[in-house]
Amino acid sequence: MTLSGGHWRGLMLSLMLLLGGCGTSLDAYRDQGPTWDLARFFDGKLVAHGLVTDRSGEVTSRFRVEMQGRWRAGKGELFEQFYFDDGRQQTRTWYLRKGDDGHWRGTASDVVGEAVGKTAGFALNWRYQLDLTLPDESVVRVSFDDWMYLLDQDRLINRAEISKFGIYLGEVILYIERTGPLVTPEAVTPD
Repeated sequence: MTLSGGHWRGLMLSLMLLLGGCGTSLDAYRDQGPTWDLARFFDGKLVAHGLVTDRSGEVTSRFRVEMQGRWRAGKGELFEQFYFDDGRQQTRTWYLRKGDDGHWRGTASDVVGEAVGKTAGFALNWRYQLDLTLPDESVVRVSFDDWMYLLDQDRLINRAEISKFGIYLGEVILYIERTGPLVTPEAVTPD
């Protein structure tokens, strides 16, 4: 069967609309609970277990993260200590705040500019660029499309797609659990 120009354009438009509808939107989760309280969830001690996959889905790294969050006057500090299966260790400290526009904003020493996130229902979506340190100690700048889904008020699943120049490279999958309340109410470092 041969398609005429008009039929071909119609078929292509239908395919584009179908594929365009496959993306995830925060609005899909708006009326579903539990609802996010980012400052509450990331306050105190947390532990995470995760893995990194490449573009084919093969696991390239596994890790554990010990976290400590502190909040004061609407600003948060989240310290992360990473322990990788190959013996490497890394740290990151996030500085978090809610902007006047309702979006969450975060900075860290390896984040380029700001991470910007928004919540709806049980979902949180962050987008940011990160200078990622690889196992050989080289650094590559990548983009993260980072989704967090609350299971309940103390547990979440985190799935982040990693890309460079719009090309999918792999993903990070984490299970994060609150393990205890804040131990010492130290002041949060200002922006």
